[in-house]
Amino acid sequence: MKRIFQILFLALIAIGYTACQPDSFREVFPKGDPQMEANMLTKEVNFGSDSISFEVTITEKETPLSTLTIKVIVGMNVIASEEVRTPDLMFKKIFTYAVPFGPNMPEGEPVKVYLTATNVEGTTKDLILNDCIGHRPALETMYVMPPTIDYKPLGKGKQMTWDGEKFVAENLGYPKSIECLLAVEGTKFGRINWAKPVLGMLNGRLSLITEEQFNAGEATPIQLANDNIESIDTIHFNPLTFELYFSGKVAQPVSALDVNVDLAEVAGKTYRYAKIFFDPTMEVTVSGVANMATAYNLDYMEVANGNVVKFLGEKGMYDVYYLPAEDYIVVEPLKDAVYPNVMWMTGVGFGLPVAEPKTQGGWGFDNLGQYIACRTVAPKVYQFTAYLKNGVNADFETYGSLNFKFFHQKGWGGEEVGGNYEQIGLPIQGVGPEGIIKINGDVAEAGNWIAATQEEFEGIYRITLDQNKFTTTYEKIR
Repeated sequence: MKRIFQILFLALIAIGYTACQPDSFREVFPKGDPQMEANMLTKEVNFGSDSISFEVTITEKETPLSTLTIKVIVGMNVIASEEVRTPDLMFKKIFTYAVPFGPNMPEGEPVKVYLTATNVEGTTKDLILNDCIGHRPALETMYVMPPTIDYKPLGKGKQMTWDGEKFVAENLGYPKSIECLLAVEGTKFGRINWAKPVLGMLNGRLSLITEEQFNAGEATPIQLANDNIESIDTIHFNPLTFELYFSGKVAQPVSALDVNVDLAEVAGKTYRYAKIFFDPTMEVTVSGVANMATAYNLDYMEVANGNVVKFLGEKGMYDVYYLPAEDYIVVEPLKDAVYPNVMWMTGVGFGLPVAEPKTQGGWGFDNLGQYIACRTVAPKVYQFTAYLKNGVNADFETYGSLNFKFFHQKGWGGEEVGGNYEQIGLPIQGVGPEGIIKINGDVAEAGNWIAATQEEFEGIYRITLDQNKFTTTYEKIR
């Protein structure tokens, strides 16, 4: 009996507590029946340059309105989507949306507007407007054009031919990486007629663009690049689907490398350059250098016999430079290569391991010898070979002039901290993130590798950064 009274007592408390709570339930309305009228105010529109306008009126008798959902569609393209709040019992508004020129938008395609009105009880009413006809701009001709008249790889541009389905440009011989615009009309001087349609990249998509958008940087050139081909020979463009693709002869690994033939002169530079495909299973005969003993890249090549070298890197495409004044070949991973596939170093007190080496000076990644690419010799183990020269550093009492750092990408991204590594083979100190104190009291050189002596030393050294053992090893080559 006592147990029964306890249960009844708790039940009475619960009832009383509930009765004291405020009513948190919303007001309930009738199901309602929203009425909607809409009129297309624009009957014809030019894709890429015009807008559509339509007027919508929604009414209810006693159930408040909630939202209006709008979708503007051309073919399979949703060119606008919006949800609008519609409070109270009556809503009226004119809407305007730009109609871009995109893929699969043929001449005469209707611009359809799908409308859904919803009241607060979830009752909906749908309506479709489809009495606006779209017109596509004429793309009767097409040119592959340079983005500026000073852009040399495309010359003055190339007129494409129509094969009944798409525009085609063949026998181009363009580099394997180019920038371009597609224009309905180009001039013999390499200029684009912006009064006619021009296609470029806008918001990450191939789109019709204006000269004002391009000059303001809102629109950008089309970038075509494939390091696995020797050159871009053919470009196809379908003006209906906006499908753009290109092709060229697949690059083959080299078995011979003539630095004066295979590497091209670069305007305004003191080196010759090309992208070269290497395969470590193939030996490469090098010609055109003055002294093979000191001209080959010590990290990516080793001499097999005479002027025949074995490539030490992974199979693939590489940036290759030849410096005639230094008689030296530089091999680097492509500039977009990043850690853990490669490591990069820059600093002061080092230079390329050429026949007559000298320090380059200056932190940065702008000039050859100002930085060096480290080859991955094993998982998380990186190697570079350089001329190191240490001397007096007036900013410090006990630290020398040799000073460098490792980066995860070419251009300052992702730094290694020297203080995390034990130094083996040279008096070099890895500095921690807190830095070291300069003579004037400033904290500097945080995370760098810096000579821990002002005693002079120099030579060609192979430096190995091991992230497994957390060591930096210095081995003198000559």
